Amino acid sequence: MSGPYADLVAAHGLSHAHRLVLAAVPDGTRVLDVGCSTGYLAAELTARDCRVVGVEGDPEAAAEARERCDLVIVGDVEDPVVRDELPRDMDVVLLADVLEHLRDPWEVLAALRDTLAPGGCAVASVPNIGHWTARRALARGRFPYADHGLFDRTHLRFFTRASARELAQRAGFAVEREEPATASLPLEAYLRRRLGGTEHDPPRALAAARRGLTALRPELFAFQFVFTLRPR
Repeated sequence: MSGPYADLVAAHGLSHAHRLVLAAVPDGTRVLDVGCSTGYLAAELTARDCRVVGVEGDPEAAAEARERCDLVIVGDVEDPVVRDELPRDMDVVLLADVLEHLRDPWEVLAALRDTLAPGGCAVASVPNIGHWTARRALARGRFPYADHGLFDRTHLRFFTRASARELAQRAGFAVEREEPATASLPLEAYLRRRLGGTEHDPPRALAAARRGLTALRPELFAFQFVFTLRPR
């Protein structure tokens, strides 16, 4: 789960979903960063006086993450033996672009409740397979596997807004807050050619249109959903 995502961040910077995830984590908290990759989120959190413990299955990525985390545990979070090594006093469990890669995200999310201190929360981002680009591809009879994005070939689970909320509830959490992450709109590439800007830094008018349409129809226009979850 580390290579393509770390490369994307290196090439383009943090995504809108990344920024929403980071904004949901209070300064100075104890954070368990599950699937921490090379520690690109941990670096941002450490700069805000957070104490970050990472969990990462890729030893090479974990080695780099150690420079940005207080501690990195190398292993698969789906392995109960690895989960037994996790601390039990965390303020935040961070699951950024992780749950869709798991065989049983319901079990893992439920088990991670045990790592939270009283009053703690989980912050999770999941891609929205109901996004208009995915619907368009399916309507054309296509499922275009790719190295990243909605059709990432390493995704084992696919979520809509409703099924992501159901995942949280089945794992024993209540959804405290939900934020939709925006992405390109229909005809945006054409409009950018006329107005300028890039997909990651669109003109102000396009950015406002993204926000407005995503707020109006999140199931259709949100590329990802970012949830703040509290144990029930």
